[in-house]
Amino acid sequence: MAFKLKHEAKIGILVAVTIILFILGFNFLRGRGVFSSDKEYFTYYDNVQGLQESAVVQLKGLTVGRVSEIKLQGDKIKVTFLLKKDVKIPVGSVAQLASADLISGTKIISLNMTNSTQYIAAGGQVTGKASGGILDNLSDQVSPLVGVMQHTVISLDTLLNSVNNVINEDARRHLNSSFASLESGLDQLSALSAKLNAQSGNLAAVISNANSITGNLANSNARITNTLGNLEEFSGSLRNAPVGQTLEKLQQTADQLQGIVSKINNSEGSLGLLMSDKKLYNNLSSTLGTLDTLLGDLKQHPSRYINVSVFGRKAKD
Repeated sequence: MAFKLKHEAKIGILVAVTIILFILGFNFLRGRGVFSSDKEYFTYYDNVQGLQESAVVQLKGLTVGRVSEIKLQGDKIKVTFLLKKDVKIPVGSVAQLASADLISGTKIISLNMTNSTQYIAAGGQVTGKASGGILDNLSDQVSPLVGVMQHTVISLDTLLNSVNNVINEDARRHLNSSFASLESGLDQLSALSAKLNAQSGNLAAVISNANSITGNLANSNARITNTLGNLEEFSGSLRNAPVGQTLEKLQQTADQLQGIVSKINNSEGSLGLLMSDKKLYNNLSSTLGTLDTLLGDLKQHPSRYINVSVFGRKAKD
């Protein structure tokens, strides 16, 4: 008996859990959080075709809640939706029906917020606004474009008329000539481009040589700097040298040399007499010649002039 009661208790508990899970799952599918602290709001529409329970509620494209209940109330349809606890609805905001896509016709609720600093309390009513449908939305978007296109067509027609009035037969001929000249210029430019492409190898070689020269200059930078320093030092030495005194001494030496040359030319002094007296010059030359002959004979026959005895001269009896 106890075993039978225990078995029936298990069955009862299982049935109760199943019912609870069914209710919780049903509410979850309807958009109601099981243990959530979402805030509830409601609104009214005349027609909610395409809107279903659990449909999303968006704010600027971001999902912030879900529809929890849709029911008929009088001649209106009351729609209740839940929002995340951190979402606040300013006073004057609108809950507008919008199409989720262009094919299925499924609707969502899009919140259009105001800038009010006062907010609708949880459980309060939000103003509802129905969507105008796909055709109405397209019409609202296309209407401004139609006006712009009409204005553009009128402006283009006016421009074409003005061009036709300005461009006469002569102008057309000039225009054709200009196009021909332009085509010729483009051909020449193409030929020039081909020549440049053909010379690209030479140009690359020139650039390579220039790079090599630049590299050599860079490597010789220290030497060039040293040379310039030496030149600067030499220039400073010349700038500080007593050039005036040196020139003055050089002038004095030149004057003295000029005086010596004048004395020689005027037969003053021994050198002057030697240079001017031909007889003295001849005698001196003859004497030097005789002396040279004597020295030559002395080298060849020294015994004629010098008697050397190793043991000394014997005494005569």
